[in-house]
Amino acid sequence: MDPQTVILEWLKQVRKPRKELGGKSICPFAVVPEIVVVDGLDESCFENLSDKITIYVERTINSTFEELDAVAQKLNKLFPTHIFLPDHPHKKNYIQGIETGNGHLPLIIAQTRKELTEARTLISKTDYYDYWDEEYLTEIKSYGN
Repeated sequence: MDPQTVILEWLKQVRKPRKELGGKSICPFAVVPEIVVVDGLDESCFENLSDKITIYVERTINSTFEELDAVAQKLNKLFPTHIFLPDHPHKKNYIQGIETGNGHLPLIIAQTRKELTEARTLISKTDYYDYWDEEYLTEIKSYGN
């Protein structure tokens, strides 16, 4: 499967309401973003960063989770108006037993800090985060801090 198809299929799963999550989806605010396919993820991929939610995805697995995480952490410092969230197939994450990652290709989601913060504030007024394991919630919220 080509990278764009992998991402679009994953987004269908992320947006699907789940009984394990009280009828909510893994990511209730997920939208179909711009998808940028690259050979390897590094800071140079983000030179034309926009305010649109964008997923930068490797064509094949060319990085470890640790390398991808280091790039995301560096980007979070370089671009304080955005938050960068890594997802790597070798690091599995779950909410109530449901895998949250795409499971196939390394990627970084780039989103404006304002947009993500507003979505998190809205969703925190519901029981959505009650379904999350505290460690995973802390990890996800740590990006961009």
